[in-house]
Amino acid sequence: MSNESTRRNTRWVQALDRLLQVLNLDEDHPIRIMTIEDGREVIVVKPNAFTVSRFYATGRPDGTRPHGLESYYEYYLTQLNQYEVENGSTDGFELNEEEWQTLFDESFHRYTRYLLFAGIKRWEDVERDTETNIAVTNLAKKYATSDIAWRSYQYKGYMIMMNSISKAEICLQQNDPNTALQHIDHGIEQLGIFCGECLREEHADAENITRERYLNNLIEFRSDLEAIGTEDRNSDITNTDREDTDLLTELERLLNDADSID
Repeated sequence: MSNESTRRNTRWVQALDRLLQVLNLDEDHPIRIMTIEDGREVIVVKPNAFTVSRFYATGRPDGTRPHGLESYYEYYLTQLNQYEVENGSTDGFELNEEEWQTLFDESFHRYTRYLLFAGIKRWEDVERDTETNIAVTNLAKKYATSDIAWRSYQYKGYMIMMNSISKAEICLQQNDPNTALQHIDHGIEQLGIFCGECLREEHADAENITRERYLNNLIEFRSDLEAIGTEDRNSDITNTDREDTDLLTELERLLNDADSID
């Protein structure tokens, strides 16, 4: 390696070291939220001593704007709308396998972000990201082949659970447990419908996981809601809440998975 390359590498490493010192992230304070010049929020998280990641709070988690839009989902949705205008209906609309996988990869990163948001109790952001991922998987169910669609659709039960909990948590923050209960009841109903779909389409494993994990979580959440009535609460009643250490362990695993996808 040339001396010039060594000097350049040294400058890069020193710059990174200085940046990490400024961020001042450690076990007790592993997350930092910053606002940048364009008004966007960026969440920096350090799940362990050697990994630092950042998520943009809106749009794509990596902050990019494919084709000048907020996400690939928005881009392909624009294509769908244009197809409908040109053809009078959406019948026959299709994306190729690579385009669907682009959408699914984007959803995976959005899932990683809303897991982080759930850990720091930014429930409006969890609601937004889960609704987008549900919309993506519904889009695939309607327009992709069944084998391609199932790559995403099999996780819809988890998405429904998290979306229902986020809506309920928002209501609880507003001291409105009755509306929170309605959101949980609606989520239980949606999960029942999804379980029925899984059984009809011979995906018994997905039905079993959804019923035993996600449906049971909402039922337990509902029981807690009924128990507290109109009393004040500290937003710690659900099995889906995570201690910071558990959250960071899961994020570390997901970030490693994301590296393997890229």
